[in-house]
Amino acid sequence: MLMSDVLMWVAIASGFIVGLPALWMLSRGLWPEAFEKRCAAARQGMGLSFVLGLLPAIFFSFLIALMAKRLGPVPGLIISGTLIVWGLVGVVGIASLIGERLWPAGEPWKQTRNGGLVVICCALIPIVGWFLFLPLMAVTGMGLNLRCYFMGKPRRAAMPPPLPVAMDAPIGTPN
Repeated sequence: MLMSDVLMWVAIASGFIVGLPALWMLSRGLWPEAFEKRCAAARQGMGLSFVLGLLPAIFFSFLIALMAKRLGPVPGLIISGTLIVWGLVGVVGIASLIGERLWPAGEPWKQTRNGGLVVICCALIPIVGWFLFLPLMAVTGMGLNLRCYFMGKPRRAAMPPPLPVAMDAPIGTPN
C-alpha cells in the first residue's frame, strides 16, 4: 500500500468524522420537530425501526438492480447515495439518545454532538464497524424516518408555572 492510499483513507475517515455530526446538527437546527420525533422513536426502541428500515432498503435494492440493466449504474448510484444519506439523517435520534444517556447534565446540542461522535467512532472500527455497524445504523435510521411519518407531534414537557412576584413592599425596603 502506497502512502497516497493511506492518506486517501485518512481523508475519507476525517471527512466521515466531521461530516456526519455536522449533518446531524444541521438536521437538528433545520427540522426541530422532526428531530424530536426521531428522538422519541429512538427512545421507544430500535428493533421495530430496524425492521421498518429493511422495507425501503430491500425495495430500493431491487429497483436499483432493475434500473442498472436498462439505464446503467449512474441512476442506481444516485438513488443509493440519497437513500444512505436519508438513513444516516435518521441516526440523529440514536446519537441524541446516546448523548442523553452518557452526558445527562449537558446541553442538548452537545449531547447530540457527543453521542454522534460515539456513533462515528464505533463505525470507524475496522471490518465490524464498516460492514456491520454502519449499514445497520443506516437501515435503522431509515426505519426511524419512516416511524416519524406515522407519529403525531411529540409531547413536550409542560413548562412550570411562573413564580409569584411579591408586590407588597417597594423595591429596596426590607420586609
